[in-house]
Amino acid sequence: MTDHSSWYNSLLSIEKADELFENRVELFSKLAPLLGQKEYEAKYTLCLVHRHVKLEQRERMVATGLETKPEKLLLSNTEVTDIVPSAWTATGRPFKWKRVGASEDRVPPPPPELVEEFSKIVGENIVLGLTFAVGHLPDRYVWWESIHDQQHILCSAPRESPDPSAKRFFETCWEPTHIDLTSLTVGHGMATVVLTANIVCSSSAHLHVCK
Repeated sequence: MTDHSSWYNSLLSIEKADELFENRVELFSKLAPLLGQKEYEAKYTLCLVHRHVKLEQRERMVATGLETKPEKLLLSNTEVTDIVPSAWTATGRPFKWKRVGASEDRVPPPPPELVEEFSKIVGENIVLGLTFAVGHLPDRYVWWESIHDQQHILCSAPRESPDPSAKRFFETCWEPTHIDLTSLTVGHGMATVVLTANIVCSSSAHLHVCK
């Protein structure tokens, strides 16, 4: 198997991954009920598989809190560590890691049955994967991703917050949201699950709203 850094460096840029993410409405309608199931909700979200930086040999992208940057690691499947996979491709291959604290903070990786159902829906789509949920935010707020050299930094801000230097914005993560349709139905209540963006990244080098 190709070493991790070489494989990671072959991932698409955010611009190319966004371009190849087609049939969004159809895929969202199929993935929302899956990720909205009680056993998965608030644990795993849909993500755009992409990269921003080039890794050196033995490096992996590791998040500590809301900051992600390359770190040199030598991980084995049997090694006990405070660094665990946190984002996976549709085939279940991890491409990001995170540093965790106490055992109660640890969320298990997506179970095989979730990965299997997810793969059936997305098929050969190489730009979609699964990631740990970052954290719930108030309505109309999202996580804005700021790119500073080799670091990714997340901060919460209103969805409308602009980056004056950015030419484009890219949605990179989507979480299941339950919509109450009671007021639109007659005789009985109804609810549905949709996917809404909860992480947004700009095409510029810096995201001013995170300063």
